[in-house]
Amino acid sequence: MRGKSTFWVLSKQNKEVGGFGKMRIPAHFKTRDEATRYVRELNLKRGIYHPGYFIEERIGNTPVVAPSKKKEATEESE
Repeated sequence: MRGKSTFWVLSKQNKEVGGFGKMRIPAHFKTRDEATRYVRELNLKRGIYHPGYFIEERIGNTPVVAPSKKKEATEESE
């Protein structure tokens, strides 16, 4: 049985922890729409030189990997 998915907003900048006041990084949400809205707000508040943010889907503590990425990962390990 599959567990519940959560969506985490993470920074593309290495080791970024914190945020702007109430806007925290990393942050988790129950729906992808909420996470997408949060990413838009963060990208507007950061400057043009910030690399941006991305959304990662997780089940429990395990990130969900797309099928194409799983295939690439197995090919690289061989």
